[in-house]
Amino acid sequence: MIFKLALRNIIGNGWRSLINIGIIAAVLISLIWMEAMWYSWLVLAKTQQKQWEFASGMLRSKNYDPYDTFSWEKSYAPIPAEVLPHVESGDIVPILYAPSVIYPGGRQLSAMVKGIPAGQKVLELPSSGLAPSEDGPIPALIGKNMARTTKLGIGDVFTLRVKDSAGAFNAVDLQITDVMDSPVPSLDIGTVWVDLSALREARLLTDVATVLVLKEKSLQSVSAPQYELITEKEFFADLNEMVMTKAVGQSVLFLLMIFLAMLAIFDTQALAIFKRRKEIGMLSALGMTKGQITRMFTLEGALYMVFAAIASLVLGFPLFWYFATKGFALPGGVDFGVVGFDRPLKFVYPLPLILLTLVLMFILTAFVSWLPVRKIAALKTVDALKGGTNA
Repeated sequence: MIFKLALRNIIGNGWRSLINIGIIAAVLISLIWMEAMWYSWLVLAKTQQKQWEFASGMLRSKNYDPYDTFSWEKSYAPIPAEVLPHVESGDIVPILYAPSVIYPGGRQLSAMVKGIPAGQKVLELPSSGLAPSEDGPIPALIGKNMARTTKLGIGDVFTLRVKDSAGAFNAVDLQITDVMDSPVPSLDIGTVWVDLSALREARLLTDVATVLVLKEKSLQSVSAPQYELITEKEFFADLNEMVMTKAVGQSVLFLLMIFLAMLAIFDTQALAIFKRRKEIGMLSALGMTKGQITRMFTLEGALYMVFAAIASLVLGFPLFWYFATKGFALPGGVDFGVVGFDRPLKFVYPLPLILLTLVLMFILTAFVSWLPVRKIAALKTVDALKGGTNA
């Protein structure tokens, strides 16, 4: 009976009910859209970095400190004998870093040159074209951002200066064989890729590396005393911190939107109670307890949320489908220099997070519906029938 009365009251409110349902539905559509955008970006960013840079794990030389530029010239360690068979089989990819200076078109630019085996298959980085030839310039690979900065293209030749292990400078000629479209900025910006053997030769080094990229997680237990294991949590620490920073600002917007929706429900219920005092008195006179009356009005407010959830799924489906299939692209090709925003982002909708949002909204709606009804328990039946509010 309480449910039928609450449903009848919602229908009887007419346009006021439709407006409330519309406001809550709009808030839900916005919340789901924003949750899907950030969740999809985080998932895509981690997926792309694993495919292009991290794979299933990474061993990094203890001599390398990514935040200390003075350590980069000595940022390598010998590859242990236990690891060499995995390197030869292609299950572990050694990469050597070296700070350098390049001279494209008569200009001087600082760059990080990275050596990677030309035949590696662990990472999606297109290194197959880096195989050195017997004569001529050393093949090199750069990204689109680097090509735009240096004004270099396929076929261009430039000079690279790097310091060898003896402390002397060595200059070699490089030729761009490919310009890659990498979604990971750290592989592109300020970076030149060459074959590992060519870089070792230029630096007078043998069997050394800065990082060892692991194809399988089982290789994380391999013995490499001069290397430290970089776990997934540590590798993605900066990305997770960035997401948390964005989440704080996003939470403020979430709370503001939820506050506006709850305010609409509260005002509707408060006005309904004020206008329906005689109805409340009659229901009390007919034997309905004050607890039942309170539950009826609370249920009435909660039903707004139920109808709004259905409306948001129906009205928001075209929007959700569009961003899941076509994706979301930043205007003007801006990508913020972070992973995942270099191309349209196709949404993945996190069902547990969406359900949690719906449950939270339902609880809040029921609570703000109960707030203006709590004085009913103190309202006398005679006063209510007269239209008064005295307890």
